[in-house]
Amino acid sequence: MNSPLRQDLFYNDSLKDIFGPVQILKRKDSDLGSMLPKIYINSIVDCGVDVVQFNDEMINQWTTHGDIGYADGKGKIRVALSQSANANTLLVTERCDNLCLFCSQPPRNVNDEILFAYAAQSIIAFNSKKVIGISGGEPLLTPNYIINFFTILNQFENKTPLHILSNGRAFSRKKFANDFHELNKERFVMVGVPLYGTTSKVHDRLVNSHGAWSETIAGLINAGNAGIEIELRIIPTQYNFSEISSIIELAASCFNHIASISIMNLEQTGWAKRNWSELYVEPESYQDELVKSCQMSKRFGIDISLFNYPLCHIPHEIHHHAKKSISDWKNVYTDTCDSCILKSNCGGFFSSVKDKWTHPEERIL
Repeated sequence: MNSPLRQDLFYNDSLKDIFGPVQILKRKDSDLGSMLPKIYINSIVDCGVDVVQFNDEMINQWTTHGDIGYADGKGKIRVALSQSANANTLLVTERCDNLCLFCSQPPRNVNDEILFAYAAQSIIAFNSKKVIGISGGEPLLTPNYIINFFTILNQFENKTPLHILSNGRAFSRKKFANDFHELNKERFVMVGVPLYGTTSKVHDRLVNSHGAWSETIAGLINAGNAGIEIELRIIPTQYNFSEISSIIELAASCFNHIASISIMNLEQTGWAKRNWSELYVEPESYQDELVKSCQMSKRFGIDISLFNYPLCHIPHEIHHHAKKSISDWKNVYTDTCDSCILKSNCGGFFSSVKDKWTHPEERIL
């Protein structure tokens, strides 16, 4: 398989002793007057005292003017927000009240509230009109943190649209749901909330947390009633693949403001690796359920999308529901894909997948 499309991790001795968010500059630009420390990747005369000046061919090749990086104080920098990225997402916490069996970012119980401050600084400096993702852990685990985060953005009149990944449990507190919406009246915010079953037995088993389903259901009700836009997320597993359409019917019939529904093929990363044999089910095993689920799009007037499904693994009649992989670094292909006429419209495979699929020409349905 080929390599991820975009490099985002670099090392340079000149970056030692620099820690936290920085803004990457390639030219003088009075419009980038952010308060972040700045690094200049080219020669420049008369640079300010707040600018670290150096040449680095790799960083110069893979970054654009105005990108945001996170420096570790030891010379390493990871590009966190880039104008050339297919999607930008910021991690704001590693803590979570769910312990999902397939979690791709296994939670840690650490004090990391500084990440919210980093995220707010970065978003303000980047000042994008494109959607930025907010991820965890559980970004809404501590309501005060996310409330303060929005308050800071609003104080700087920042209106960057956001997509927040959450398990939705925090919205079970009606006041928080209302406060969340009130702070974002002038900003587009969509919250991606997973629902893995129509009963607590299945959902709570998959998220490994007793009582999670009840709080998520209450959260979806409160969020919808408050006017918060929801992207409902479903990951098919051996436990729930037969009820995907039932989950969609429940959500579309009972909750307000379900803006879209995403059905997402499981990725073999994080905790999914150790639980793979218990969880994973091949798309061919539930293709009829996928077709039935996608057909509900017209019935309920809700966009239903398939993510992380190579086109050769799903029926042709639902190809138009399949989207490119969420992040550009996940768009990888086998050598056999080079001869496929559908490659340009296909999200390909996860970079974590190695020799786990048969040749595409043998799998077309």
